[in-house]
Amino acid sequence: MHLGVSIRALALATAGVFAAVACGPTTTTGNNQAPPDKQVLRVNIDTEPGTLDPTQQQWVYEAAVGRNVFEALTRPKGDLSDVEGAAASSWTISPDGLTWTFKIRSGEKYSDGTPVTASDFVTSYKRILDPTVAASYESFFEIIAGASGYAGVDAKNAAAVKTFVDGLGVSAPDANTFVIKLDHAAPWFKWVTSLWLAAPIKKSEVDAAGANFGAVTPDAAAKIHGNGAFVISELVPKDHITLSPNKQYRTQAVLQKVQLLYYTDANVEFAKFQNGELDITRGVPSPDVPTVLGDPKLSKQVLRGPTLLNWWVDFNTTKAPLNNTDLRLALSKSIDRDSYIKNVRKGIGTPSTYFIPNGERGYEPSDTQKFDCTAAKASLAKAKSAGVTDAQLATLHYMYSASSARKVTAEFFQQQWQTCLGINVTVDAVESKTYARNLRTHNYSIGGVSGWQADYPDGQDWFDIFVTGSGNQFSGWSNKQYDDLVQKGDNAPKQADRDTAYSAAQKLLEQEAPVMFLYQDEKFLLIASKVKGYTKTALDDDWIGDVATPTSMYIAA
Repeated sequence: MHLGVSIRALALATAGVFAAVACGPTTTTGNNQAPPDKQVLRVNIDTEPGTLDPTQQQWVYEAAVGRNVFEALTRPKGDLSDVEGAAASSWTISPDGLTWTFKIRSGEKYSDGTPVTASDFVTSYKRILDPTVAASYESFFEIIAGASGYAGVDAKNAAAVKTFVDGLGVSAPDANTFVIKLDHAAPWFKWVTSLWLAAPIKKSEVDAAGANFGAVTPDAAAKIHGNGAFVISELVPKDHITLSPNKQYRTQAVLQKVQLLYYTDANVEFAKFQNGELDITRGVPSPDVPTVLGDPKLSKQVLRGPTLLNWWVDFNTTKAPLNNTDLRLALSKSIDRDSYIKNVRKGIGTPSTYFIPNGERGYEPSDTQKFDCTAAKASLAKAKSAGVTDAQLATLHYMYSASSARKVTAEFFQQQWQTCLGINVTVDAVESKTYARNLRTHNYSIGGVSGWQADYPDGQDWFDIFVTGSGNQFSGWSNKQYDDLVQKGDNAPKQADRDTAYSAAQKLLEQEAPVMFLYQDEKFLLIASKVKGYTKTALDDDWIGDVATPTSMYIAA
């Protein structure tokens, strides 16, 4: 997810390092719990969600709500070896691998007490693949029978949309049975069923709200009822969202309130944590990393560990001059990533010129975009010989989501491009929602830093990001050879054949450079000593979500 929420969701970079719902019997957390009125967890998610509709969510700060208010069919196991039942108690796969039959858990209910039925999953899966909805994660579901023609459907033609959606291979033969038919066998599809956005939604609520379903408004608590461990109990626009336990959920959370706060400035976040006003941060301001590591109290509250998260800078390939590959390579090769990690990140993270992160199958070191000023100048010369002009170069802007920490990164890039290539790139700080919207609509030239963190440990989760028309890539890049390689990797029955196809696709992506790979992150965030019961994983969520269980977390006395 774009960080994020892969927990996979697309990621918006903050200054620091970044950091399912439980099933089974009620969790026992010991005898040192604080009383119920003290079971309050305050977490910074950086940005107000753009939507509360799980189908439409894309960013980590949105999934922070969606994962907890809604629950998908499955969830990853704690060791990421497989998935386990969540809203579904069991499932079977036909011998040919094409038909997946899920049994909805007995007694599954929405927070308003109404039962969750298989038809609710039909509603949600069809909504994900509805061209009028334009869900960002839609491409992950095109393997469903009838869905491959998604890109060819005219979203303005209601009859065509209805015919397409009605023809999708999802059905509910009875209230407790949800059936998915695939175009071809794909063992990795189990991970898709664990995505938070593929949760049941109430058709009556969608119909009542229409285009406003999921609107981030104070009355959202009365309009949105999910089947997850928490409910939205309070929404204060531009300030916070409060989650409280869903009394209908099978395992009751110890936490009585989870406040999701929006501190975009890492310095403010750090101060709030030090003052005891925040329990979990998104990271640590890079200049303060040495201070934190040397502080006897703060150093004991650091969560540090590996993560499957890579960051990059987006190039808008749909407009000149960045439709020129050599220019994109010149800009990529002119960034000294070692200096960036040392001087800007203060040692947090690893320089990266590769796509698949170290620690996941498919990781391959690459020098294609490696810092080399001489090679960068040669690439720029090739771009100019192909028609790129100095006047066009003078129009380049680097857009970033406004914060003092991100400003440092923007100015580092600006200085590097000026020093190596003599290109003066203007840096523009924009409000976070505007930044996200500009990326989606290709209303920018260079944007960053954005990236991806594993929703699940399979190459399909990564390579599908850059296929033509994917809602999760912002470069507008389209390459049929890449698309064909990814399709082969997605569909090949043998893992060795998948690896070969993905490897070739990765090399092509690095050479074409629709994005400039920058660094692989590591978790480096602060968690108050009183917070217990969380799970540290290589996925993108450390407190509630795919693996860390909201029902096991608590505040110690």
